[in-house]
Amino acid sequence: MFDSEASQAEVQSNDSSKMILVAQGQSDPRNRISDNSIHALNAKKLATISRGKGSFTLGILPDRSSIQPKTGQHAYFISGGNLRGAIQALNTQDWFESAIPVNKGGLGYSLYQMFMNYECGLIMAIEKSENINILSRKGVNGLIIVMNKGEQKYFCDLMKEKKCNYMELGRLRKEFNIDLYHKNKVVGHIPISILTRLVNQNPNRSEIKIQTSIPSALESKLKEKNRFNDALIRLMKKNNKTETLQPIQKKILKRTNIAFIKNYSRLYGLAVNDNDTKYYTDYKMKSIAAIANSTRHLACAGIRPEVCSGFVAVSNGNLEEKGSYLSGIQSAGKHLNINVQHVSFEQTDNPMDGEFCSGGTGIGNALFPDDFPCANLFISMIGSHRGELGGSQYLSLINQETTGTQPVVDLLMESRLQETILTGIQGGLIQSARAVGAGGIAVSIAKSFGKNTKLGARIHFSRKLKIDELLFGETQGLVIVTIKETDLMEFERVCMTIGIPATTIGRITDDGVYSFNEAIKLPVSKLV
Repeated sequence: MFDSEASQAEVQSNDSSKMILVAQGQSDPRNRISDNSIHALNAKKLATISRGKGSFTLGILPDRSSIQPKTGQHAYFISGGNLRGAIQALNTQDWFESAIPVNKGGLGYSLYQMFMNYECGLIMAIEKSENINILSRKGVNGLIIVMNKGEQKYFCDLMKEKKCNYMELGRLRKEFNIDLYHKNKVVGHIPISILTRLVNQNPNRSEIKIQTSIPSALESKLKEKNRFNDALIRLMKKNNKTETLQPIQKKILKRTNIAFIKNYSRLYGLAVNDNDTKYYTDYKMKSIAAIANSTRHLACAGIRPEVCSGFVAVSNGNLEEKGSYLSGIQSAGKHLNINVQHVSFEQTDNPMDGEFCSGGTGIGNALFPDDFPCANLFISMIGSHRGELGGSQYLSLINQETTGTQPVVDLLMESRLQETILTGIQGGLIQSARAVGAGGIAVSIAKSFGKNTKLGARIHFSRKLKIDELLFGETQGLVIVTIKETDLMEFERVCMTIGIPATTIGRITDDGVYSFNEAIKLPVSKLV
């Protein structure tokens, strides 16, 4: 799984990013995968947020210009002690080459990754049986250190100073094989091609299946109604029970599904997708929609997405949805210009699913507001509303969530949408921004009042949609923004230039009443 699933899903799209985001699942041994990955790159850990399936850790990478070429000739394994301090000290030494994290596949698999990365082999002494046994022990965690030949004494002294355990793995060689030595005699010879065959021995790895057809959902059976006040109130209560983020460090602040932190006057943020994709039958769209959702929330908070990771439950069998889901992750990374790496894969007998977290850097020094700031601002919708109700919270109220048309994501338009929002925020044209999510546009507007019961909104919005689709359809790629009257034309010009639809749908009032066409009219106090 570490080889095939990662190669099918992970992608490096943003070369300019200096961030790392690591997903650490609950089954990761000793809870050290994220620490090992961050230590190996000498990154600075910024924030960790806890989720039901594990945790996400965000870090900042050092200046890439200091990374040396691959010339290392010796390998050691280090563990325990002050690994963070050891890596910081090693990075100041000319003879240090790089560090490779040991993941839950064990030390042996991480060595294999080193062979493939450096296109090298290894001469390994096995004076002790521990040198061999440790390679297959999955609970082992630490770092593989690659360094130049002849500096072993300095290295050993440094490890003793940092109280780290260290074990010599051997000398790197150009030949693509491993020679095992005992008492200066060759006792084993293993071509790397044999290891590659072992890694790829599962026949499912060679060609992962892709969905060839998408099952069509049943049509929803909805009663025609004139007023939806009660439905809106029920959906607001349902949304208030949604799980929020749990930051590990006290210095991390949070806003619903967004966590943010200031570091040396720079703002960094994390956002977890909050759309429910479990009823999607198009598995490529399932992963795309989740990733696009998390990055959209970041953009609306004034944070440019750069990295993404996630917990992915992968089918045990080589089922059609497997390749489609993994392909969707990679497509989202490429189109949205984000690095999708360090994903935590788990095997499951259930349908494939996942949760994704995106991280990025703020374009300002404060989180951009999502609540309506004041009265008399225009309310505009960015994106095209298609009214998809499939899998929506509205249908769940009447136990029909498995019916209806499911939302789709146009990644080209999604990329333009996020760029438009960031441009509008940076130019001071937008006063607040909120991604339309669970519950649809009616719920997103209701959420935008926050705790302010004195504000209201008058929405007049026509589309060739049924009224319930218009109000509660959970179309992906929609954002609600507020704009001053003096900035309205300039913002519409920005939207036209980038190529994204923008529709003015209403205005913020000061009468404490929320009305949406003729379908909703009630005091804001009933929604708080």
